[in-house]
Amino acid sequence: MPTIDDLLNQPGGIAERLRTLREAAGLSGKELAAAAGWAASKVSRLENGKQLPTVADLGTWVSVCGAPAVAQEELGELLSAVRDVHRDWRRRMRAGVAPVQRSYNDLVAQSTAITHFETAYVPGLLQTPAYARRVFCEMVELHGLDVDDVDAAVAARLERQRHLYDTGKQFTFLLAEPVLHWQLCPPDVMRVQLDRLMSAVDLPHVRFGILPFAAQLPITPQNAFQLYDSTAIVETITSELVCSEDESAAYARALGRLWEFAATGADAMALIAAARR
Repeated sequence: MPTIDDLLNQPGGIAERLRTLREAAGLSGKELAAAAGWAASKVSRLENGKQLPTVADLGTWVSVCGAPAVAQEELGELLSAVRDVHRDWRRRMRAGVAPVQRSYNDLVAQSTAITHFETAYVPGLLQTPAYARRVFCEMVELHGLDVDDVDAAVAARLERQRHLYDTGKQFTFLLAEPVLHWQLCPPDVMRVQLDRLMSAVDLPHVRFGILPFAAQLPITPQNAFQLYDSTAIVETITSELVCSEDESAAYARALGRLWEFAATGADAMALIAAARR
């Protein structure tokens, strides 16, 4: 099954199309970046299939290059096809767990709004080293990986957490209350992990909530998912799904409904404290 990198860089794919449009317009990468208000490195990443563009990115590129509207429509169709792809975990982690974590580091670095809705795990951005180690050890065993690089994966995940203090980004974490209670780790590890959650509640650019057991919900929180700007990613036991634009919008709408019933602030702190006890 092809990866997103494969699809971006295939002949006639988005990366090649973007490069062709720029060259036809007689623009250098630096000139296009200046006209778009981007860093020159962004143009390079998009042209070389190292970054998944947004719909807005494609619109800006087409506009700066003076290309016809049909070019944006065609690029949009290609983008939808790229986003709607399953990535098998076994194949995705053939070189180990750490490279996957580093790819998520890049995704967070490139995104302005990062959202996690979780039903089982504490979000990676809020995990302690011991909790993260437990998660990665499970992945290595579950998928029978030939490469055991748990130490490197933990380091990569912790490196990603520095973005939490970037005030230019907005983070949203909504956790179903069972996340606080699943016995995935020994009690001493879970207590430290729950303390870490408490420290995130009051960060100024972090929206944090708990979906309580007692809430009478209008929709069922069927699965966890993440949103990176307008793109949803859903992780299952066997694979990773990068959703189309329409699907991503549906996840965002569902999350909005669930937030209406979330405990926040002091109420969220009380639920965490109860679980800790």
